[in-house]
Amino acid sequence: MDSAKPASGEKDRIPVNGFALFSETMLAGLVVLALSIPLVTIPAAYAAGIAHLERHLSGRDDSVRSLWTTFRAALRGSWRLGITTAAAAVVIILNLLLATVGQLPGNTVVLPATLILAATGAVLLLRTTAAWSDFPGPAKGAGTGSAKTAAVPWAHAWNIATSLSLRDWTGSLLLVAALLAAVVFVWMLVALFVVVPGMLILAAAAVKMRATRA
Repeated sequence: MDSAKPASGEKDRIPVNGFALFSETMLAGLVVLALSIPLVTIPAAYAAGIAHLERHLSGRDDSVRSLWTTFRAALRGSWRLGITTAAAAVVIILNLLLATVGQLPGNTVVLPATLILAATGAVLLLRTTAAWSDFPGPAKGAGTGSAKTAAVPWAHAWNIATSLSLRDWTGSLLLVAALLAAVVFVWMLVALFVVVPGMLILAAAAVKMRATRA
């Protein structure tokens, strides 16, 4: 018997080039940032970015064209979540701006509550966008299916996100850590906001892979 024969899990494992992953993360992050500018497209943009990194890590098509195709597929059915995300982002930003100038009533209570709600919402959003790619169907087809059927994968993804956020609390803490790191980077140098989407989609993809292996 050949003692050097690799185990089946090791044999099927695709080696990851760290520099290539870093480059792909930054590129995907910049595309996700551009796609997120309208705010209502944030869920679709992050879903496309996370799915793109998953394809890269599994050795599948990781071209920018495939990312764009995934974004278009994710956009269908994501409008409700997108509008909610955009509205929440505007409220959070306004609260933080008012807090910094001392014009927020009940500042000592509202500000911490705003930060907690923002972190919770961000974790749920990242979990939901990561879970979206697990549901094939009409929502991912080009020009097929009704708006109602297109929304079904997003509804399932949301249900999984809410369940996993509590069950896999370690993964949720890792996502919070990624969010804190992003905030620190921007606080140190505002121009670093361009790397934030890449950091977050990589963190979401990594947490999803970790939960899948577990």
